[in-house]
Amino acid sequence: MATLSFGRRSNAPTKTGWLETFRAADAWVVATWEAAAAMAPGTGDLAREFRRGSLDCGSALVAAAQCGEEEDNQGYVERARSRLMEARYLLYLSRRLGSIDSKRYKTLTVKLDRALREVSARRTP
Repeated sequence: MATLSFGRRSNAPTKTGWLETFRAADAWVVATWEAAAAMAPGTGDLAREFRRGSLDCGSALVAAAQCGEEEDNQGYVERARSRLMEARYLLYLSRRLGSIDSKRYKTLTVKLDRALREVSARRTP
């Protein structure tokens, strides 16, 4: 059985290790799924988009962490970052439509901002 490794495999300068990046993104993914499950009726498409985007973000980060030094992981990092950026609008729209309450909105915003900071720190110039 394969195990995931989040050790530093790249020579790229980073502010944090892959484990912290994964933890921040994972917290976002879990919170997103919980929020999607509790969304107001009639917003199933929005909930589905939240789930799809968060899964894509998490998958991309796992793939990036598994890249060896000879492989370019920046495509995966950019994909994860892109999904987090898209989530900003989904989060805004969910609040605007009344699909999530203000307390959950604030919690998700904090988690999203942390994940975005961590993923952005993984980018190389």
